[in-house]
Amino acid sequence: MGVVYKARDTIINRIVALKTVKMDGGATVAGENPFVKQFYNEARIAGNLSHPNIATIYDVGEDGPVAYLVFEYVKGVTLKDVISQRREIAINDRIRFLVLIARTLHYAHKNGVIHRDIKPANIMVLDDMQAKIMDFGIAVQLSASGPPECRDEGVFTGTPYYMSPEMLSSGTVNKLTDVFSLAVVSYEFLTWEKPFRAGTLNILFNKIASEDPPAPHYLNPMVSELVSAHVMKAMGKETGNRFQSMGEFADALQLYLEQSDKQNTDFITQTRDFDKTVLIRMLCERYSFFADFSEEEMQKLISISGKRRYREGKIIFNEATIGDKMFIILKGKVALTKRSDCDGGETVLSRLVNGDCFGELGFLNNSPRHATATAVKDSVIMYISDTVLRNTEPGICIKLYKNLSSTLSGRIGKGQVKISKLKAENARLKERIRLLGGVGEG
Repeated sequence: MGVVYKARDTIINRIVALKTVKMDGGATVAGENPFVKQFYNEARIAGNLSHPNIATIYDVGEDGPVAYLVFEYVKGVTLKDVISQRREIAINDRIRFLVLIARTLHYAHKNGVIHRDIKPANIMVLDDMQAKIMDFGIAVQLSASGPPECRDEGVFTGTPYYMSPEMLSSGTVNKLTDVFSLAVVSYEFLTWEKPFRAGTLNILFNKIASEDPPAPHYLNPMVSELVSAHVMKAMGKETGNRFQSMGEFADALQLYLEQSDKQNTDFITQTRDFDKTVLIRMLCERYSFFADFSEEEMQKLISISGKRRYREGKIIFNEATIGDKMFIILKGKVALTKRSDCDGGETVLSRLVNGDCFGELGFLNNSPRHATATAVKDSVIMYISDTVLRNTEPGICIKLYKNLSSTLSGRIGKGQVKISKLKAENARLKERIRLLGGVGEG
């Protein structure tokens, strides 16, 4: 269909991916070339999505007989390559990756975008096990005022192995179509086997519509029965039997991971230097968002939180990644650093010590991290998971959300006051320069 080049943007001086397709007979986007139409569809839909795990589109256009898209350059391999090579990746790390994909697609769905072609070839795996979802060429944008689904009118879209039963039978497409496709990808990533295989399309479609494959834990004993059940539920034949959103699917897998991590780190709370009473008093006195919590509520909060040791130099989270946790240093020291867009150098924003809290914004709205957090020396850190809190203690969760929102609003208000003062000072300096015969407003 075309060629993808690694290229350099000579104006901004950055490496990009340049995706091209030839327009037969000089056809333009208004013509009949379906691949050119996909290009413009991808630019229109993906270009309006802003998420660190979705490949960014910089430009789209035509040059003579060639249509092109300019993407951010993503250094990594496709999930298809990872699966075909059966790379050694721990099961829990695979599940974390699937959670990341599910959360990213949940973001797309909230913005009315249905991908329709979720498959391993369209998912990039980066060196740090981050992800980039690619190729929104056949995605659809649902209208906010229209129905929550659309229908393909006699057009075959998607990749057969990953298509949902409803796509095959009626062409109906909604967010549950992507849920099914991701479940198939999850099955394949956890077992190295496709759930549906056949020699012909007719037999394949029949299997997708009417046959259930063996549950993943039968093919790979390292997969827990609980995770296996979650994948099989997401792959339900009837849409009503599936998780009803990508967020629900992600939560189910995330809760398994959190429980697994908690079992491995509970020993930290059993050490003699860990005193819950002292910790509760310190948190309530130090942070306004804990000030009105009762001791019983704080006990519950701490009991469901994870605790983890980080060795010196270990990264807790990276800048621009999505997070759902807030962290409290029980023992040690952490540095928050930010990378420069100009020269790639790092600036230390702050150094945090015992009792300091960080990551509140990511916890509150799952937004991209604004800095990288690294353990400066061996540290013990408690983390509060938004997913766990929402699903186990909703009352405490709502209370913490409300308190955090109030605190962050106060910070924003103070920041706006500072900005106003700086603008006023800048205006005064410009006026002084003008009166002194300087360069005036320039």
